[in-house]
Amino acid sequence: MKENYEFIAIDEGKQNLLRGNTSGKGISWKRSLADYPTARALERIDGDRILIGYDRGYCIAEIDSGEIIHDCRSWTGVTSANSGPDGTTLITGLNLEGHKGVTVLTLDREDRVIDARSCKGDYVRLMTRTDENLYLLSTNDRIRICTSGLQMKGTLAAKGFLHAWQSRVTDDSILVSAGYGAFMARFSLSGKLVQVFGGKDSVPAEVEPFFYACFSIAEDKSILVANWQGHGPDNGHKGRQLLHFDEMGNYLESWSFPEEISSFQGLLLLE
Repeated sequence: MKENYEFIAIDEGKQNLLRGNTSGKGISWKRSLADYPTARALERIDGDRILIGYDRGYCIAEIDSGEIIHDCRSWTGVTSANSGPDGTTLITGLNLEGHKGVTVLTLDREDRVIDARSCKGDYVRLMTRTDENLYLLSTNDRIRICTSGLQMKGTLAAKGFLHAWQSRVTDDSILVSAGYGAFMARFSLSGKLVQVFGGKDSVPAEVEPFFYACFSIAEDKSILVANWQGHGPDNGHKGRQLLHFDEMGNYLESWSFPEEISSFQGLLLLE
């Protein structure tokens, strides 16, 4: 890539957490996530630490080294972790703490469950908390917009959503990665679909869109997307791992490092 982007990524194929950059073959550090199964969600906290959600709960890692400095593992079926208000941590998953369906737990600073909410559903992946404390829940073919009590406020849906992965609110829209739909969707803040971009017909053949997973928005409002290529350690030569679109959704360039990585899923841009 022409721009040098520093990032933290989850190489799901090789079960590694790594810090890299798009200048040359820059991998600063890499650590195994074998003890943290199905790690998916990444969030920067406290400036120099990362919150990572995984199947058993969540952990916290240092950005400079990847060292895990805190681990909370008390469940099975966790799909996402987020920092909550007032130092709390939000854990999202299925059938947690005896609840049925999509569940969000609130943990205090000592990792004690102080609130648990649930709603009907048999699939959830990443959750995003907005500045208005609404929850955007990725539930396969749609994004549910819910209150913190998991009361439905609306949905975001586009033809082709399949395991829709992540959503983010920007200044004037909501972006969603479509999972196996392998495209990005932009919605108005009122929930109307206004744009689809990044699909197979709008990128070079070498990109091989397969599964658009996590994405980050740069300071210049351009968008970097992880193009996951499948489970297992030998996917690095399939397609391109990291895609770059401008603010309007036009494809700019891509990056891969097949000698070191297999298949990016989690992505957190460091700026």
